[in-house]
Amino acid sequence: MDLSYQEKSILGSLIAMIAVYGYYFSSVVRHADRSEFDTGSLGRLMLAVIAIVVIEIIYHILLAIESKVEPKDERDILIECKAYRNAYFLLVVGAGLVITWVIVAGLIRDAAPTQLILTPFITVNLVLFAMVAAELVKFLTQLFYYRRGVR
Repeated sequence: MDLSYQEKSILGSLIAMIAVYGYYFSSVVRHADRSEFDTGSLGRLMLAVIAIVVIEIIYHILLAIESKVEPKDERDILIECKAYRNAYFLLVVGAGLVITWVIVAGLIRDAAPTQLILTPFITVNLVLFAMVAAELVKFLTQLFYYRRGVR
């Protein structure tokens, strides 16, 4: 399969995000019983963000050295616009679900304190998960349209 520069860039970013945030969110699930961020949780979050930045920089430098950088044309911009549309839709839905959960948890907590557990740790990580999921959808949409073609 012959991939363009943009496809290689997107695919590398997608794999890096899945690997780094997959590890991060698996550790979040293991520590979901925490009510607040402790130094370990905050350290893992900072490490995930730093790892993504470093991996992306190194990958894109190597990609630019290996491949011929292609300037964006109208097709690339159209694909990017469609991908952002899908990503923002998912982000809005995710944020809406988190907000709904916060409201419902507050109402349930007043009625029956042990029914639904909502901690700052879980809330922050749900928002982060919505942002990461939106970015993954953006990458997947871009790859889909590069392979299928824009209509």
